[in-house]
Amino acid sequence: MKLKIRDGRYWIHGTCGLKKVGDKEKGNFLRLPLGTSNKSAASVTVDHVERALAEGHTSPRWPELKKILPPKTFDKLAEVGNYHEPEPEPEAAPLPTWADLCTLNELDMERQIANKARGATPEEGIMSESTRVRYRQTIRHFNTFLVDMNTPLESIASVTIEKFKIDRYKKITALKQSRGGGSIALDVAVLHRIFNLAVTRKLMAQNPIDLSKESKPGKNPKNGARPLTGDELKKLREVAGKDLFMFLLLRWTGLRRSDSMTLRWSEIHFDRGVNGEIEKLTQKRGKVAIIPLSTELRETLEAEYSRTNPKLDDLVLLNSADDLPFSDRQRMYERIRAMGRRAGMKRLTPHYFRDTFACDMLARGVGIFEVAKMLADTVDTVEKHYAEFIPAARDGVQARMDAGIGIEEQSRLAAQRGRKIVAIRG
Repeated sequence: MKLKIRDGRYWIHGTCGLKKVGDKEKGNFLRLPLGTSNKSAASVTVDHVERALAEGHTSPRWPELKKILPPKTFDKLAEVGNYHEPEPEPEAAPLPTWADLCTLNELDMERQIANKARGATPEEGIMSESTRVRYRQTIRHFNTFLVDMNTPLESIASVTIEKFKIDRYKKITALKQSRGGGSIALDVAVLHRIFNLAVTRKLMAQNPIDLSKESKPGKNPKNGARPLTGDELKKLREVAGKDLFMFLLLRWTGLRRSDSMTLRWSEIHFDRGVNGEIEKLTQKRGKVAIIPLSTELRETLEAEYSRTNPKLDDLVLLNSADDLPFSDRQRMYERIRAMGRRAGMKRLTPHYFRDTFACDMLARGVGIFEVAKMLADTVDTVEKHYAEFIPAARDGVQARMDAGIGIEEQSRLAAQRGRKIVAIRG
């Protein structure tokens, strides 16, 4: 190829790709501008062009020529040299982040709440509004810990969770000095379920939390159950004041805080059993608690019903400060804690009443199965959590063996009255 100048700028002239056709050689005649007025640069460019054409379409010189040649010149040379630019690599999809998972979790919680509203089964996935509030609380704690919401999920490992637990422990310890703190075990359990959602949707390869190595929410093997003593119950009655209804509801039902806050009048059946009963679908695992009404609780509920004249769908428990339903769990906690302070107690939480109800029933000789049914819990959990109070229940059973009226006694009494007894078959 020859180098020629035209209008002060250099061009290449020449034939490339020569082939012998008969007695003559034929090829592609090129007359193309190089886009430069510098002879040295033009000479170097021509040398590169010749080498690229000689080396063919695999020559590494083509990308460099594309940068320095005019587009039309390069396209013609690439056509002659059978060079085709490689397809650009597709951009890698952005890694899923914690923010993405939070959005996905919000949508999933909305789905579960809608499921519950239409009466779906727990297997389909249901959630209450108060549970969503608790999930969001844990998410806020984790957001604060991570700092960056766009943290890739793949970088969240078990060591991240351990650091989060240390951070929560420090904050909860400081918070308990002021107003009660929180639960690390519950935070971890909530995060485990959220990360499980990520694994299910293939946003993560593995859940960073192994629940088999974590404490269960509410489990405290060091302290165990904390029932209120007779003296404490007496003092609380004396200072309850406007909160007496709340005190008696918790005292005689053992309902968890969330379940007592969502109890509706439609779930109280005054016409069932001997004295009426509460049938409550609990928020924990969707189990049903069936609680017979004590005489004191029935009279209290009847008085409250007359006072408020509610609809069946209205909430039973109201905040005595404004006679409105509790807006969140913390407000109820503060009312309970304030009542405890008035009674001279250093600490009082709603769960103390659940422990009290369970231990009181066991002490009265109520069977473990019946207590589990009232608590909407398993027999194994009741035995494990209230083991030290079960002997009292067995003593009560023994006393009823000697003094109670059983099948034989009923038969004798019936014979005396001239009536027959139908035997109960197992």
